[in-house]
Amino acid sequence: MNNELNITQDCLYLSGEWASEQVVRHWPALSTCKLKQLELSQLKRIDSAGIAAIITALKPEPSNRLLVKHCPEQAKQLFKLYELETLLQYHD
Repeated sequence: MNNELNITQDCLYLSGEWASEQVVRHWPALSTCKLKQLELSQLKRIDSAGIAAIITALKPEPSNRLLVKHCPEQAKQLFKLYELETLLQYHD
């Protein structure tokens, strides 16, 4: 399965599975990303390392929320578990 990170001028796209291995491999690109939109329609699975990397890199705030498009239920459950929903806005 492809684990990819694509950055366009307005959106960060994640696909495949995102765990610590993928975070380490893609951190240089992710850490410089300043976008406020995240597309997850091709995301198959994410763990706490993937969630932490997204929040750390994109730095959403309650007054400047991250727009998460097509968020899979598994990812939504983790965002909720880690009480990050005030930093996010979902769009399906």
